[in-house]
Amino acid sequence: MKDLIRKFRILVRHIGVRSIVLALVALLLTAGIATYVGRHLFAMEKEVLQRRGELNAKEAAMEYDRCLLTRVNIVTMVGCNVEKMLASGSSNDKIKAYLVQETNNVRDTLDPSTTGLYGWFNREYLDGDNWVPDADFVATERPWYTETIASDQEITFINPYLDLQTNTIMMTVSDLMSDGESVLAMDVSLEPIQKIVEQVSPAAEGSHAFVLDNSGIVVAHSDQNQLGRNYLSEESSLGGAIARKILVDGQMQFDFRTEEGNFSVYVDKLEGGWFSISLINADVWYRPLTRTMIVFYVILALIVFSLVVFFLRMSAKNLALQRLHVRVHLEESRGKKWKALSEMDRMTGLFDRVSGERMVNELLESGKSGMFIEVDIDHFKSINDTYGHQKGDLVIRAVADSLRATFRSNDLIIRLGGDEFGVYAVGIVDQDMARAIINRLFDQIRNIRIEDFPDGKISLSTGAVINTEEKEISFADLYTSADKAMYRSKELPGNSLTFGSV
Repeated sequence: MKDLIRKFRILVRHIGVRSIVLALVALLLTAGIATYVGRHLFAMEKEVLQRRGELNAKEAAMEYDRCLLTRVNIVTMVGCNVEKMLASGSSNDKIKAYLVQETNNVRDTLDPSTTGLYGWFNREYLDGDNWVPDADFVATERPWYTETIASDQEITFINPYLDLQTNTIMMTVSDLMSDGESVLAMDVSLEPIQKIVEQVSPAAEGSHAFVLDNSGIVVAHSDQNQLGRNYLSEESSLGGAIARKILVDGQMQFDFRTEEGNFSVYVDKLEGGWFSISLINADVWYRPLTRTMIVFYVILALIVFSLVVFFLRMSAKNLALQRLHVRVHLEESRGKKWKALSEMDRMTGLFDRVSGERMVNELLESGKSGMFIEVDIDHFKSINDTYGHQKGDLVIRAVADSLRATFRSNDLIIRLGGDEFGVYAVGIVDQDMARAIINRLFDQIRNIRIEDFPDGKISLSTGAVINTEEKEISFADLYTSADKAMYRSKELPGNSLTFGSV
């Protein structure tokens, strides 16, 4: 022990008290900075987590409401017409014929698998699918009738149920007529909502997106094994804890700890009193940052230990390392900026031909079905010749803005070159839907106004190809087919659409 003390005194004399004090100050200062940086990084990551959870819940809620409102609007529209027929004394035969007609319309335009519209009118059960019930069937005792009669809502959402044969959640949307006895109903498959949930589910392991109805039943879930469960009736499960906080306590954003880990929950309310929920496993979310911070602290401890022994030398080295870190960060930032610029068309801000073709091929290789559209500005050479290239550039930019306003953020919009554009709209595999989207584009084009452009009229020729994953296909295949279809549109009046095939 005495020998150790003697060596320490020699070391103090060698280094000097001032250097030791400076080293201790540097140690304490470094520890304080490290603590501050660690807390700041975790606070930033917490904010990112919160925004991601809120965004997932809200994005899903918008899609859910759009999906449900489509069905609600059908029931509302048909209900209004049935009301008029009842008021005018129309026979049940006429009412049934109308239900059959609207059922066929729904099948043709929205849901081919629907069981159609049906209901209780003038004390008789009428079915738009021509289904003949069993002899013991009593319409007025069915949940769709009893719950609608008991409800004080204009539109009633009957509790969903799990179809065990198809593993699909079904529900009924119903409307009570003004006579207080007649009820119109339509069964709805919630499979589209299930697909939405799977698309917006957080990527972190142990995290999920799901939808609960107001009784706690799982309507949709990124884990299909959870479909149909009633979380509110489960005492000890993770889902049960979440359902009670939402449905009993009325909480719409909260963190909680369970045996399964720490979770953050974000909730958005849907049409019909349902709830869109984003559940994020905070342990998994923070794991990369935690590992990084552990490595950071270990390295920092080694650096500080060396600093105590070689204070002056290590100070210079640490300064050099900091400068190197700043230079590397600047170079990385500059590299990312130039990479982004290299993929963009400078005039329009859209993806250029090379990067667009590569990204479309990546989507096709990953199995993303959708629609490819080729867009060509009609008589563009004449515009350049008549009004000059500056006006021509304004037209190209205006068309690019119209494409951005028409298509979704996850659709790829490409400037193929000159006055030619391409779009790959993910998930659009129905010609009617495609036509509706392109008609919206034509409306945008008609509203373009360019100063000192006397005619003021811009029109497009478009060719579209639907890719339904039935065979392997590439960007070149889609482009070739869409190009042929587009040239057929050139033979038609402006703002024309022609579909091709691959």
